[in-house]
Amino acid sequence: MPRTLPFAQVAFVLPLRQVFTYRVPDELDGAARPGAHIQAPFRGRPRRGFVVERIAETTLDRVEPLASVLDADAVSPHLLALAHWVADYYLAPLGEVLAGALPGGLEGFAKSRGRKSATEDPIVRLPMPERVTLTAGQRDAVRAVDDALGYGGSAAGAFAPVVLHGVTGSGKTEVYLRAAHRVRESGRQSLVLVPEVALGDQVVHAFRRRFGGRVGVLHSYMGVAERRRNWELARRGSLDVVVGARSAVFAPLPQLGLIVVDEEHEPAYKQSERTKYHGRDTAVRRAQMLGIPVVLGSATPSLETLANVSRGKYRMARLPHRVDRRSMPDVRVIDLRVEPQAGGMLSRPLLVALRLRLEKREQSLLFLNRRGHSHYTQCRACGWVPECPQCDVSLTLHAQPGAWRCHYCDHVEPFRGDCPKCGAALLRFGGAGTQRVERELAAALPDARVIRLDLDAARAGTSRGALLGAFARGEADVLLGTQMIAKGLDFPRVTLVGVLDADVSLHLPDFRASERTWQLLVQVSGRSGRGRHPGEVLIQTCTPEHPAVAAAAKLDEAAFLASELDGRRDAGYPPFTRLVTMRFTGADEDEVSRAATLGADAARAAADGTSVEVLGPAPAALSRLRGQFRWNVLLKGRASAPLRDCARRTLEAAEGAPWARHVRVAADVDPIDAM
Repeated sequence: MPRTLPFAQVAFVLPLRQVFTYRVPDELDGAARPGAHIQAPFRGRPRRGFVVERIAETTLDRVEPLASVLDADAVSPHLLALAHWVADYYLAPLGEVLAGALPGGLEGFAKSRGRKSATEDPIVRLPMPERVTLTAGQRDAVRAVDDALGYGGSAAGAFAPVVLHGVTGSGKTEVYLRAAHRVRESGRQSLVLVPEVALGDQVVHAFRRRFGGRVGVLHSYMGVAERRRNWELARRGSLDVVVGARSAVFAPLPQLGLIVVDEEHEPAYKQSERTKYHGRDTAVRRAQMLGIPVVLGSATPSLETLANVSRGKYRMARLPHRVDRRSMPDVRVIDLRVEPQAGGMLSRPLLVALRLRLEKREQSLLFLNRRGHSHYTQCRACGWVPECPQCDVSLTLHAQPGAWRCHYCDHVEPFRGDCPKCGAALLRFGGAGTQRVERELAAALPDARVIRLDLDAARAGTSRGALLGAFARGEADVLLGTQMIAKGLDFPRVTLVGVLDADVSLHLPDFRASERTWQLLVQVSGRSGRGRHPGEVLIQTCTPEHPAVAAAAKLDEAAFLASELDGRRDAGYPPFTRLVTMRFTGADEDEVSRAATLGADAARAAADGTSVEVLGPAPAALSRLRGQFRWNVLLKGRASAPLRDCARRTLEAAEGAPWARHVRVAADVDPIDAM
């Protein structure tokens, strides 16, 4: 770095969108390059940050020097450019984006033992297995990806988003494997993103069988040392494939030639805290910056992705049939308004079907997207309901251990059999969760071996992978769980899927509620009949006529899309518009309300003369969370640039407001959570 650039712009890991100028001492000149992890004095104390630019001059009268360079190569030029895009598009502090790109954050990163102990596995060239016979759809999909990679007769690979739209069990993973094999043979690397850690285990297993030990894993459930080891191996080019969850989109792969986003429709790809970026959209942008293909796979693509296909931005490759000519499962809807339930959540037809699978020694999967024992408790004598003191929600009863628990802040109160308000022993329990169903199964089918997989079971000491592995080995007859068992899992012995309550997420105050219900029902139905025996699906619901339920029962995607898109178009919601949520949070409800009102006024002033529409302010659907009151201002518009410009100007106005010390405002660009 020539000494004509004696100053460095530094981004600290703070909720501040501006950068700060420091003088670069002569001894740090070569190391303090853009992307370097440094330490510098800030407001009277040393802080870690990143050099994001070197500049020749500054108008500041007094400029302090950098204290030290901790890692000159922490962030590559490409990843620094990607972080700049994320910070600009999602209106986020650049320093927080950069820290989020490093495994385990900045603490101990420079001297990590995991990085120092990283050793490279030898390159083993394994032949493609001849026993795998591709379906016609798989062959077409492989050709589409080969064309994008530059192997189909085109001169060279280029940015090319390919949507791999395949029914459940159609062999999307095999297409990913073939594409990654092509990439490895050309000396490049592949990045495979998965939405769930449990789903990632099966994907990792498939890739390691094909690629040996040069497959790395990156996700937050791993220990920091192991994540940093794999990160370092990826940075050195010692991994052929990296499989990871959302944050792995920042994996430092110097020869990246392909990105795969599996189950691209999943909400888990959107970060809900701090930098609210979307992993799928960031992956598409990274592929565009590098000029490489990106494959977006799903049996139920998001409406935004399908809109990009219809606009010609993305190419579609379809897998309309399951592998080995296996049939799709038969789906039957159980109308709970007329069908008596034999025991709590289990209807008579479902119990009969479960007993039949036990007799045949086949496996069943039961899906209920609600954990705990009972979603709410109420005293029949005085009406008392246990409520969270920090959040605007009622507490959920958990039988193991006996306690009322908040699913948002984890507040816990011990369970008691009488009402703490009036003393009456007349408690009523409603909204059954997975723990209650587990008890009902034990009573109705005492010989059935049941594994429950939800967040509580995963926290109890047995890993998700261990529970799923036990089920795969046939050590249980029934797998009962929440949405973490609904997609991507492949158990050939499962011939029955029971959806215990299809209405759980259908009536939430969210314009995406129907789409998510449709996706979950189709995805969980696809777990049935993936082996030699045909599958069956029973969907219990009180609203069988709802378009999402009716279309899922018939596996009629066209019918659902026609109904849903008509409603979105009439209401002016994505994919026909873009959204930004401005969220105001603080400990005092009156202050938050006033700040949101002033913020809405600032947004309307910023939107004046543009096509941006400003709605609100209004309390969030979950108006208090972890002791913080929440109000929203919603910005709507057809074009992204004026929408984000309006949001940026609103943030700038808020930063200088007198209430800024007590009320925090943040922007959520392209929000997916209306709660």
